Amino acid sequence: MTASAAGDIAQITVGQSDTLAPSLTYEAGLTYTDQQSAVMWNGDGAALEDGQPLLLDLYGESLTDATPVVNTFDGLPQSFVLTEESLGEDLYASLIDLNVGARVLTVSPGDGSEDKPPVAIVMDVRSETAQGDEVPAPESMPAVSLDVDGAPQVTVADDAPTVDDLQIATLIRGSGPQVTATSRVLVNYTAFYYADGENAEDGAWEAGDVFRTSWPADVEPLTIDMDAGDTVTGITQGILDQTEGSRVELVIPATMGYPSRGTMVVVVDILDVWNSEE
Repeated sequence: MTASAAGDIAQITVGQSDTLAPSLTYEAGLTYTDQQSAVMWNGDGAALEDGQPLLLDLYGESLTDATPVVNTFDGLPQSFVLTEESLGEDLYASLIDLNVGARVLTVSPGDGSEDKPPVAIVMDVRSETAQGDEVPAPESMPAVSLDVDGAPQVTVADDAPTVDDLQIATLIRGSGPQVTATSRVLVNYTAFYYADGENAEDGAWEAGDVFRTSWPADVEPLTIDMDAGDTVTGITQGILDQTEGSRVELVIPATMGYPSRGTMVVVVDILDVWNSEE
């Protein structure tokens, strides 16, 4: 039996396909002996930092028979943490000096069996925060600022009026796809109390306190199926017609949120919007 010729990552071409995912062109059946990576391009976004949340779009296929093994480009990206423990030493080393917006190609050699063939994966580093044009915030809404880690915080005025209807303010307007009534949406969010209060579930709180958030690195962003009714009405109605990359502030009355918590303020970063073509 003749041994397969040796393959190298430089022999793989990444191009465009008929879908959102990239295409891979290469000679099938070559043998890859080492883990390899190549930066296709760096991004112009924020520099990646150790331990931060990491959002990746992934497309990969077997280098033996071109069978797809992963594809988030035609869906929602996956969440990781930028550590060696989470990604492995090789991938961590490939990403740590890059910026948001980078594209990296990796090759894993597998073990030569049918069950574990060599695999090539294209990775696009997505932003974990809103990316777009800032929009002046209305004075009638609680002021939104960012803490040292970039997470939102709000300041609620002592005389903030009672809210009976949903209030919506776009703080950053993204340029991506629009959220529809049937979209799948990936968001980072923080929910805040709007007024002082107390209940058996949460105890006492003050206006502006956080009661739920996806911003810590060890918490994954929230996936919302807009037509599934799996999150509060105020959030689904508040992000409807917004665009990917946007930051939206919502003041949600108790009737559209959590009645026991009263009115709440939610800041939502829309990270990804997937709309089925069907």
